Amino acid sequence: MTDYVEEAESRVRFIQHRGKSILLQDYSNLQPGMVFEEGVRIAMKLISSQPPKSVLTVVDATNAVFDSGVLVTLKAFVKHNTPYMKCTAVSGIKGLKEVGLMAVARVAGRPIHTFDTREKALDFLAGQE
Repeated sequence: MTDYVEEAESRVRFIQHRGKSILLQDYSNLQPGMVFEEGVRIAMKLISSQPPKSVLTVVDATNAVFDSGVLVTLKAFVKHNTPYMKCTAVSGIKGLKEVGLMAVARVAGRPIHTFDTREKALDFLAGQE
């Protein structure tokens, strides 16, 4: 297994938070590239293995670098995942990145909740019924 696959697997996985299973997608401090692409591939596989409308997911984008290619990938990613999603929370998005996130949310046709920190996002998701 290559280093980028191992890193992506460590960044995209189900965790437990306050008794809830939440898919962590940790893209913090990443730039566009193979780790990001592999993380998206892993997340798609994990998400599509779950029942419809059941997945809680937190995306940590703190200090991540986005370009137009990443936005294209994210739009396709969220559209594919929409049938499986119960709730999505994103942390670490500020400024112009918020504009990109709103475009992604429009494509998904569902709300994407934003938070300053991963912990606040996890607490919000743990409170979802």
